[in-house]
Amino acid sequence: MTESHFEGMTRQELLVYVRRNPQDIEAFHKYVDMLRAVPGRVKISAEEIETELPKRLQTS
Repeated sequence: MTESHFEGMTRQELLVYVRRNPQDIEAFHKYVDMLRAVPGRVKISAEEIETELPKRLQTS
């Protein structure tokens, strides 16, 4: 599938495509780009996740 085809897909449609085609790295990257563009999402690094996740799991 081409990048231009992804542009016409909704985030939900692209998620379904990515789940069915996990080998399509281009589609996965486009999906992640769409997620990053959603307002109100908190962006953290992988290192921050590694330190925060165990803390949050212990408190829940």
